[in-house]
Amino acid sequence: MKISVNKETFIKNWNIAEKNAATSGSMNIFSTVRLTADAEKVELQSTDVRTSVICRASGVTVMEPGEAVIPIKGVSDLFKKAGSSEFTLQVNEGQAVMISGKSRYKFSTYPVGDFPKLPSSSGGSVFCSLKVSDLISTIEKGMLCATSGDEFPQYLSSAYFDMNDGILNVVSTDKRRLALCRTEIAEGAESASMMLPIKGIKELLRILGMIDQDIDIKIVVDDAQAFFAAEGLEFAIRRIETKFPDYVSKIPLSHTTSAEVEKLQLLSAIERVDVVVRDYNRTVMFKLEEDGECVLSGRAREFGEAVENIQCRMTGEPILIGLNTRFFFDAVRAINDSTACLFFNGGESHMMVKSKGSDNFICLVAPMDISKEEIELLGADSDVDVL
Repeated sequence: MKISVNKETFIKNWNIAEKNAATSGSMNIFSTVRLTADAEKVELQSTDVRTSVICRASGVTVMEPGEAVIPIKGVSDLFKKAGSSEFTLQVNEGQAVMISGKSRYKFSTYPVGDFPKLPSSSGGSVFCSLKVSDLISTIEKGMLCATSGDEFPQYLSSAYFDMNDGILNVVSTDKRRLALCRTEIAEGAESASMMLPIKGIKELLRILGMIDQDIDIKIVVDDAQAFFAAEGLEFAIRRIETKFPDYVSKIPLSHTTSAEVEKLQLLSAIERVDVVVRDYNRTVMFKLEEDGECVLSGRAREFGEAVENIQCRMTGEPILIGLNTRFFFDAVRAINDSTACLFFNGGESHMMVKSKGSDNFICLVAPMDISKEEIELLGADSDVDVL
């Protein structure tokens, strides 16, 4: 195999494949990129077992067709730091020679037969198709409440994709919160669902961020994999075969208290209270009064207390609820509107956050326990009235 490479163009595609390969631990066949060059195209493949990517490489002229399995360690830096804008790469019997200007480098490659066969979407069925930017937005908001580790049960570190009557729902939960993001789909299965691990989804988002945001991407599924296919690109994630909780039944259909609050003002108030409580219990007491006053307060023993007063439009019963400051902040920040709408069914039920006049994003946040002592301390030592 012998190819001539335009560095700037080629590296954009190389980065997609390289960063999907396994990069931790000892060097092995999973920390490589398979490069196949023929008269029609140049293709890059990589895998870390749980995910795999196949992408077309641009900026490459094929002088002699062939294929090679290229180690990432060291070689990737040679490609990126080549002293000239063009370099040639020739591979013969496991030995590669790279020539960049007057510089010359040699390195060993892996046997092509050792590289694993990657899954293909050819036998799968269409899940849905949508614009890249819409998929990114839906996933980012829908996976808001998943945990990042390998949690058990597995749905805690996963996102649930649910196609139903032309709507794609992406849902996640960590038992204390639940996030749901919806988007309308022009093409998709009438009813289908799958669960994907957060680690794989984060890699998908990285790759989607490197391609044209306005093109369509097709999601194809089979019994084991989910494939995300766009022009010159196919990314696969191994599905999780376990049951996701019934999220529809968790979303309240009515409420006893609601409030509309200016989003940026609320976020700033939460942040300031968090400065006081983040090293203690990270709890903010959120109080709504009938006159439209909204009070956020927090107290940390041996440090101090914070009290924030902001205005809101409130209807229903007065309420006092304890909330985790990070969960509260993340839920409000995720809405696509200048006004945050908050809904409550008493101080011991989940708070629901969404944009005004839209159900495209919903986040439920469980209440934190507030001890009687904490309420009394704030009532006695501050300007906050206790319900």
